[in-house]
Amino acid sequence: MKNMRRLFLLGLLLWVSFYCNAQREADAMYFGGCIGNPPCWCPPPYQNNIFWFNDDSLQQIIDPACLPLRRYFSGASFSDRYTGELLFACNGWRLVNGQGEVLSYKLWFDDIPHPGDSADTTTVNIFSGPLFLNDPGDSTKVYLFYGQMRSFLMESVSFRADVHFTYAVLDIPTRSLISKNNVVFSDTSSMSDAQACRHANGRDWWIIKPHIYTDFYYIGLLGPGGLEMNLVQLPGVPHELRGNTVSKFNIQGDKYIQYTGGFGLQPELVHEYDFDRCEGMLSNLIVHDLGDSIADNDNLSAISISPDGSKFYFKRNSSFSNNIIQGFFQFDLNNDEMNLISSNVSTPQMMPNGQKMLFGEYYFDENNIIQNSVSEIVNPNAPFDELIINHFKYNTPNGMLTIAPSNFAYFRLGAETGSICDSLSVGVPTNLDYPTIKFKIYPNPTESELTIEHTISGACQIKITDMLGRTLWLGTSSQQSIVLSDELKEINAGMYWLEIQDLKTGKRGGTKFIKR
Repeated sequence: MKNMRRLFLLGLLLWVSFYCNAQREADAMYFGGCIGNPPCWCPPPYQNNIFWFNDDSLQQIIDPACLPLRRYFSGASFSDRYTGELLFACNGWRLVNGQGEVLSYKLWFDDIPHPGDSADTTTVNIFSGPLFLNDPGDSTKVYLFYGQMRSFLMESVSFRADVHFTYAVLDIPTRSLISKNNVVFSDTSSMSDAQACRHANGRDWWIIKPHIYTDFYYIGLLGPGGLEMNLVQLPGVPHELRGNTVSKFNIQGDKYIQYTGGFGLQPELVHEYDFDRCEGMLSNLIVHDLGDSIADNDNLSAISISPDGSKFYFKRNSSFSNNIIQGFFQFDLNNDEMNLISSNVSTPQMMPNGQKMLFGEYYFDENNIIQNSVSEIVNPNAPFDELIINHFKYNTPNGMLTIAPSNFAYFRLGAETGSICDSLSVGVPTNLDYPTIKFKIYPNPTESELTIEHTISGACQIKITDMLGRTLWLGTSSQQSIVLSDELKEINAGMYWLEIQDLKTGKRGGTKFIKR
């Protein structure tokens, strides 16, 4: 009996371990949709469908899916990490749960009007769209990040930019909305373009949101204590022309690809960066010019990246003025070769399990009627002449019917085990990820000077340690604004931990910073 109980407990442990490692928060994605009458809101071929993935493939297509949510443009979903069941869906304006209950008809501030439509129809023309991330400190909560944009006029050309970057907090057990419009920062940034990648510790999230018409990026870390973002300058970016952007991390987490162009004002460029999951740094910029291949007014909202980051997939629009035809293409970032995959196509979509790439494709049947389908690329890392493509593999009456792919972060990416950046297993006290003292440091990264601002009324102790927990500097101050310069001179480039402690109450908090 004892042996049977042990076997049962072992089996239960393995089952729990398997599902805890599955990380299926992005495994249900919804597409298409419009607003009409219940029960399914709109007649075919415009209804929603849900693509349900597993660890290996596309498991099921639910078509139609009765969600009161339009997502011809942007969209994001969040699903149960164990089963893959759809829990929440959003298009950047309206938020629903997996049962189709509307949690918020309007996410934006009341003083920001809906862009060109009434609040009830909920279609909003933003491309990358909202982004769901699990709360690293609370398994029952999920963040929904979203931009809030306005229209501007520059050189007689209308363009759009986010004026707020905000988030909502949702409760998983009750499938409900806790709060919304929590401001991360209020500043102009690229419309709806926010992407996330797992920190090297396998728990936290790096978030990047490009500034607009500058060579700065907002880069921050979402941990158990919340999100803090800093402006980071990346020289070499042609910032005076960098307006609208569409960005992606590759699934392996070591590449960040950004397309910038459109509106007839900016050149059509792809910026390719290496990404350091430990330090959250972008480096080794390579610029690819697509100007001869993209129409001047094409924002290239439909893009995807191969898992290893070597191939850039996109759908472009037609332009009769320079003989450009629409189609779905592969652009090889190793040699800048571009090849047509299909002419009759909609959005490319990387599978959230990292296995294959999907793209919507249609054909005319024997009665000359358009039939919607979904095709797949089996080996998206391969060069064009070695691609394995299964055209028209899945028949879907409602198709994918989207301009932009579903926005998601790769939840399956784990920790870089053995790295000093795995902050969950090194000497830095992990309880400092739950700070009792809130304070601000800048600039971060820094080269020679670091400013610390806090609200402690009396004396405080400040300590800098390396990522192995060794103290490099220790000092005290009664000032609420402290500038460290000489203290940093003997510190080599790298990532460090800064801890601040109220000497009267004993309360403390900590954060990471980077010395360049």
